[in-house]
Amino acid sequence: MRPDPLPRYAPTGDVVADKTEWRRLVRAARRELVDGWDERDRGAAAQALGRAALDLLQRYAVRAGRDSVAGLCVTAFEPMRTEPPVDGLTAALQEAGVRVLVPITLERPRLDWADLDDPDRTPLGENALAAVDVAFVPALAVARRGVRLGQGGGYYDTTLPRLRELSGGAPVVVVLHDHEVVEDVPADTHDAVVDAVLRPASGVVEVPVP
Repeated sequence: MRPDPLPRYAPTGDVVADKTEWRRLVRAARRELVDGWDERDRGAAAQALGRAALDLLQRYAVRAGRDSVAGLCVTAFEPMRTEPPVDGLTAALQEAGVRVLVPITLERPRLDWADLDDPDRTPLGENALAAVDVAFVPALAVARRGVRLGQGGGYYDTTLPRLRELSGGAPVVVVLHDHEVVEDVPADTHDAVVDAVLRPASGVVEVPVP
């Protein structure tokens, strides 16, 4: 699968702007990208994300001395139209017997969690994060050194330190479109740093990203 062409609005890392301007640029680039997709393009990206995520978990299972990925637990999310098609990732993992937790938005900046298999999305509480083996999380972009640019709500900047603590250091993998790894992003001291990046064409690449 070829990398996405760089949309004309995408920041390149040398844009001097604040977070608000970066978010505007990235969102515009995402709209331009997905507006040019057809169902085949989206399906290919979804399948690629699923294969790469499953490969990552299989390697994780081997290191943990497990026979398979069945019974592992991850966080993921239900994507908006312009986000990477993470539904391909969650479908592949669920089919392999992986438990998938998805966020429930509470009062800013708090998240609760529910099992994706649960149609009622029953809140499980923060302690559900103790079972997480790998966290797949959203973002708008990430710097090559791993600093994550989020949507601005502060939910993951608040949640990820707690997730690492409760899970005993589960690796955090940000899921992006292929053009959304950039040289640098506007950052504050509280902004979360991720361990790896997952993109359709590139698969999983550990931070720092080459």
